[in-house]
Amino acid sequence: MAKKLYIFEDDKFDQFFPLTYNRPVYELICGIHKIKDKIASFFPDAEIILLCRDYLAKILQIKTKQKTNEFEIKNKDELLFLNGRLIPKRDLSEKLNFSQEEEFFWCGEDFVSWRGTGLSFKNYENIFKALYVKDRTKPIKQKREISQIEVNLISYLWDLVNLNKSEIENDFERSKPHLDFKNIFKRNEIDDQTLIYDIDKVYLGKDCRIDGQVLLDARGGPIFIEDNVTIQPQTRVEGPCYVGEGSILVGGKVRKGTSIGPVCRVGGEVEQSIFLGYSNKYHEGFLGHSYVGEWVNLGALTTNSDLKNNYSSVKVMVKGELVDSGLVKVGSFLGDHVKTGIGTLLGTGVVVGFATNIFGGGMIKEKSIPPFCWGDTNTLEEYELDKATETAQIVMERRKMKFSQEEKVLFRKIFEMTEEKRKGK
Repeated sequence: MAKKLYIFEDDKFDQFFPLTYNRPVYELICGIHKIKDKIASFFPDAEIILLCRDYLAKILQIKTKQKTNEFEIKNKDELLFLNGRLIPKRDLSEKLNFSQEEEFFWCGEDFVSWRGTGLSFKNYENIFKALYVKDRTKPIKQKREISQIEVNLISYLWDLVNLNKSEIENDFERSKPHLDFKNIFKRNEIDDQTLIYDIDKVYLGKDCRIDGQVLLDARGGPIFIEDNVTIQPQTRVEGPCYVGEGSILVGGKVRKGTSIGPVCRVGGEVEQSIFLGYSNKYHEGFLGHSYVGEWVNLGALTTNSDLKNNYSSVKVMVKGELVDSGLVKVGSFLGDHVKTGIGTLLGTGVVVGFATNIFGGGMIKEKSIPPFCWGDTNTLEEYELDKATETAQIVMERRKMKFSQEEKVLFRKIFEMTEEKRKGK
């Protein structure tokens, strides 16, 4: 008998575009860790299997090195299915855990979890193999007894940004028992002129270089810095903050609530924003309350607004309709492989699609730009697929990473599935 934890994406994945064209929601960072890793940490004895849209399965398995869309189940296996939009709290494994007694859990109208055995799974096999399909679980809700449960399910990208500050703190607390704080000065190169406030809330991995005239200010929350990070002079880092492995902070202000994924180059001013990884904001310019995908490059003086002049709540384009975020501060949402030229200005709540290239400077008029667009702020046309993939290949090779055949196939898939969106511009 084995315990198998299935983390699934449901039919709300399109509410997280443009970041989820090429990944499930649970592959997004919130705080220090990706959502799937937060969930998995509560079940250390379980085998993890990821469930996703069919066209993502192969590349997800390659990148995560985890089983994907695999259903090798024995009758006596204990199974637990958990929604990948779930941001876990401390009592997750108390509320939802393995049991041979079958039970369904909903939070309001959202399917959260199912637990049972491999034998009982056979009754719902066709449903559970495609939970990302619209209204897939309706028959269950109509025919089976369900339990209502109160959990934190995110619904939009701005939820992740809004939660990021507290999630850095939560992840830091969960990680503390496994971290060596005593030897951070022995295993890293920290200049005598580095100023650190509240050092007990600062963690550095190994082989980091922290130059003089750097301020690490953890008075407002913890600062977690992974291995091989470089922080250059004239950089102020305010906690709560997370800096991923191999990243470089090149000066400026990294304000509280910011998470920077692996191998990023970040300068200027950043406030409560998330970089997934392998992205550049090397130059001056402000980025606030935003979510930035992988392989993004923000040209010099690219700046966004995260606050309207009348201080009203910001509306964001989701699935072709403006949705009121209910928040006063909302920035921009940039899909993977987005490029902006120098002097690009992004208004509140702007969405820029996968592999879009904007240049020419000035304010972007659109609230939402589809994937694979090319042009200045006045005229946008379709970005040819071959040219977009060629640019992606060049950029990845600069970081000594290969643009794989699987990624090339994924580019084409996203290009084809978003063609109507570009025609509608």
